[in-house]
Amino acid sequence: MKFAAALSVGILSLSSLDLFANAFVYPSTPVGATVWKPDSTVTIAWTDDKQAPRLESEPVFDIFLMTGSDDHQTKLATIATNVKGGITNSVKYVVPHVSPPGQIYFLMFQTKDGSGMAWATRFTITDENGNHGTLHPTIPPGGKINPGGVGSIISAPKGKEAPKDDAKAPPAKANPDKAPAKTPAPKAAPKPAVPKTVADKEIDKSADQTKERVAKDPSLVHVGTSVNDKKVAANGVTIVTPWLSMLMGAIAAGTVVLSML
Repeated sequence: MKFAAALSVGILSLSSLDLFANAFVYPSTPVGATVWKPDSTVTIAWTDDKQAPRLESEPVFDIFLMTGSDDHQTKLATIATNVKGGITNSVKYVVPHVSPPGQIYFLMFQTKDGSGMAWATRFTITDENGNHGTLHPTIPPGGKINPGGVGSIISAPKGKEAPKDDAKAPPAKANPDKAPAKTPAPKAAPKPAVPKTVADKEIDKSADQTKERVAKDPSLVHVGTSVNDKKVAANGVTIVTPWLSMLMGAIAAGTVVLSML
């Protein structure tokens, strides 16, 4: 079967399994000399081995990372699932951290309906520092089973863990493009009232007295017809004759003289 030929590419083989397996792909990578390092992204590729089920029939299969002996295999991880063989011939995979390092890891390809199975030979996965380890199991003289070795997937060393989702976001930075808000200018304080002088007070008093006199005797006020006898009083309505203006001025002046005595 082509399955055995596929494994012969590597240093070691899983030849005892070809007695009960129907291969359908020919793994082209990884091979026995392949070395994977944790956290690196690798390519797993295959071709058609010309046996049923042919890839042109688009068999759907899964790919698993395996460890253990030929006759006691252990699945460590599912590398890819629902792969359509007639559409794609490779997948990418991020290598996990394992213990121990060594040439004790291999791949298994298995169709969903169980009609086809194939294996890639054992290859090496190193530790985080690139050490290959000392495990390179082989078939003992006169034997048919490779005892392999048993590895496991472990957590990444401290300092290499993926960032947590609840990590605090960095503090927000000021936006240099956004102009700062302007501070409104303080309102000017109202100007203090200027105190009236003694003369101003006397004039106001005289004006009030004149208004009282006009209120008692309306004959003192008339509507003038010439420009010279028109005078608008403080209330903006009353029109006072020139003789009344002279009388008001005399009263105001007399009041000022009296206040100075």
